[in-house]
Amino acid sequence: MNLFNKNHAYGFVSKFFHWIMAFMLIGAWLMGNFHGDVGSWKRTFIITHYTLGIIVFILVGFRLVWRFKNITPKPVKKNKWLNFVSNSVFTFFYSLMFLMPLSGYIMMNFRGRSPTFFGYKIPALFEKNVEWKKFAYETHEILGIILLVLFIMHVAAALYHHYVRKDLTLKRMLFFK
Repeated sequence: MNLFNKNHAYGFVSKFFHWIMAFMLIGAWLMGNFHGDVGSWKRTFIITHYTLGIIVFILVGFRLVWRFKNITPKPVKKNKWLNFVSNSVFTFFYSLMFLMPLSGYIMMNFRGRSPTFFGYKIPALFEKNVEWKKFAYETHEILGIILLVLFIMHVAAALYHHYVRKDLTLKRMLFFK
């Protein structure tokens, strides 16, 4: 398997970024949404949620650099509408993977707290602000819902390509044939 993308296939690094970020997003979503239901594990869930969010934030930068330094495989089939949707979802995904951790960080600041990253507190850029705390929380929630919907649509589209269109779209992102 090549490290770099080819005209017809994604390379190892692109696949690695894709799958590791997918699992981190799932983990961050689960930890963020169910930390209230786990009793004594609540603090662990919250700290893991912060840590995964920060890692996703960092990886988005690396992933974008990799994407722009590398070629992007051509679409499996030429369909202007599907390519437009694919490119739009890509833009929304990357924007949300950047904005979600940022909004979480700002929300924590407005709550008068600093998130931790592997046990280290990240300094706050904003002071505690009761008025803005609710807005920041709601923004983080809404972005999370939008990201979840896009994620589900992305999985559904991959399955549609694999089972209905019977093309190689999904297989190009897998590590095995």
